[in-house]
Amino acid sequence: MRVCLLLALLAAPALAETPVEAPPRPVVSEIVTTETAPLRRFPGVIGAETETALAFQTAGRLANRPVERGDRVAAGDLLATLDEVTLAEDLALAEAALDSAVAEAELARQSLERVRELSRRGVAAQAQLEAAQAQADATAAQVEAARANRDRARNAEGFGRLTAPDAGIVTRVLADPGSQVAAGTPVLSLATGTGREALIDVPDEVLALLDPGARFIVSTRQPGAQPVGGTLRLIEPVASPGARTHRLRIRLDEGAQALRIGALVFAQVDAGQDPILTLPPEALMGDGVLVDVWVVGPDRKAERRKVSLGATVAGRLVVETGLAAGEEVVVRGVNSIRDGQQLGARIAGE
Repeated sequence: MRVCLLLALLAAPALAETPVEAPPRPVVSEIVTTETAPLRRFPGVIGAETETALAFQTAGRLANRPVERGDRVAAGDLLATLDEVTLAEDLALAEAALDSAVAEAELARQSLERVRELSRRGVAAQAQLEAAQAQADATAAQVEAARANRDRARNAEGFGRLTAPDAGIVTRVLADPGSQVAAGTPVLSLATGTGREALIDVPDEVLALLDPGARFIVSTRQPGAQPVGGTLRLIEPVASPGARTHRLRIRLDEGAQALRIGALVFAQVDAGQDPILTLPPEALMGDGVLVDVWVVGPDRKAERRKVSLGATVAGRLVVETGLAAGEEVVVRGVNSIRDGQQLGARIAGE
């Protein structure tokens, strides 16, 4: 009995020194997919690809505007009229001024003839003849000016009606009845043709990710409405002074005619065969374009991998090369992991 007890006491230190393997620690990680790209959806509105500002060719007081924003009009429909009474008064005044100028010119012509006769007889001085000639020339010029004003007033009377040059939709109303408008000042805007485009605003950092002719998917909140594809047509060069965003104009594919101008839409970058992958800065080890990340392998062992970075978008960095969609990357505590370390269960990153 004493021998057994002694053997047990001798074996106890050996059993106590046997290391107990700790379970693999959980890791905060992220599954890299195109869904992590922060430029998925941008709000915008539907606009017309062709929009024309319409104005009167003469100044006047706006008397009538039978259309409102959103109205559909056909070619030749009346859009606005100027005060016809005022235009008629202007024409009458111009005609009266022309009659007066013609009478003065005739009087000056007759005076010139008399002075010429007197000068031929040696009665009138040369200075009188020159003065009469100058008066006749001046009044003749006044007749031409008055005639031009009469013609302008006559044309203005005909320009008092603003009609639609083509079928379309009134997109903007810029003047109300009773207001005074100048020649060439837009009164309203008309969207003509069937082309539609989506107008969205994006921050400067997103522009670095958009190639010329980038594709978008545009959708609405209308039940049962099918998304429509579109192609980037224009990046407006001037940024919004307040939000510092740039407006994109996306030409929509065929089938977008059913979308009403002004309708709220959401535009999503169509990644296609070239998906956009992003990572948070906390997942990166190193500085510069080429950095390291920890990838969780199939056996949940840590694999150190180099990746190349692109632009920064909404606080995340675009991964150009080194990762594929569906891979798991550690995004917290990257400096306490060693190569080949067995990793535990995944905890989703925020």
